[in-house]
Amino acid sequence: MGPVTPLLAVMRRMREMRPEIEFSWIGTPQGPEASLVEAEGVAFHSLPVAKLARYPSKNWLTFPFDYLKALDAAKRILQHEKPSAVFSAGGFTQVPVIRAAAKIGIPCAVHQLDYAPLLSNKAVARQCRMLTSSFEYPSPQFGGVKAIRVSTPCRFANVPTPERAEAAEALGLDPDKATVFVTGGGTGALALNKAILEVMDELLGHAQILHLTGRGKMGEVVERPGFKTLEFLDETGMLNAYSASDVVVSRAGFGSLSEMAALSKPVIVVPLPRSPQEENARALTDAVSVVHQDLGFADTLKTQILKMLSDSQKRDKMGRNLHQRLQTDNGQELAEKWLGLLE
Repeated sequence: MGPVTPLLAVMRRMREMRPEIEFSWIGTPQGPEASLVEAEGVAFHSLPVAKLARYPSKNWLTFPFDYLKALDAAKRILQHEKPSAVFSAGGFTQVPVIRAAAKIGIPCAVHQLDYAPLLSNKAVARQCRMLTSSFEYPSPQFGGVKAIRVSTPCRFANVPTPERAEAAEALGLDPDKATVFVTGGGTGALALNKAILEVMDELLGHAQILHLTGRGKMGEVVERPGFKTLEFLDETGMLNAYSASDVVVSRAGFGSLSEMAALSKPVIVVPLPRSPQEENARALTDAVSVVHQDLGFADTLKTQILKMLSDSQKRDKMGRNLHQRLQTDNGQELAEKWLGLLE
């Protein structure tokens, strides 16, 4: 879901500025983004997955065939939709689409969200007429192609937020109790889900817990007073969850980080091991609390949550620091730049 919600924010601003523009979306067959995209009245096309594994696996043998299959599907979608431009924010789904589009003269642009330059963005940088990023790099990171820093587009930037009590009640929570919101991302995070269940009873002595597991990741339903489990929240539900929470526990995907920055939320991040999320956490070490998924993970996470709950001044400071360190907007800046490619 990392690239999805920022792109939705940009799309909304583009629609406001150019109401006549129509959009189509290309995503993954099993991804959770289809329902969000279709709720915006946008046609969704799925593309076969062709992702190159980071480490040795049989994927290295099948990847060339997977890529050719995805490239052929991308060409068919482009021929059917005939787009004036292609915009993306990372992910291997974009690679065959942008390469096919650029080859026939369709202008393309890509935005780099994570701090560590994505291989998928490096792979298409030279085919793009514009490359932007959420961070400023000391030297070119995309094969000599310079990235322009812009504010990170975020669906929750500059939006009215509900009062804490109102948000808690909307979610069936007690507005008078401290609240910990745990979210593993759009598809959930099994290790994080498991860790919370391990320390749940000790945490419930200090706060209620809203646990967002991700679709299909709930497992056995655990019932405890003060423990609420959900598989998925829509946009309004997510805004309520953030507004009701005193502490957020999250993976370090950039879509989630930008939302918490926009809302000045104190967050404990658990970066996915051996992923770009680790670089995101390092780049924001003065603005987030980091817990690594290693030996004693559940106990360490519990200790950090309890420390945050006991120190309101630290929570306020961390929320302010994250808001200042990670510049966000509602997608306006990037929308203006991308619309310029259509002129």
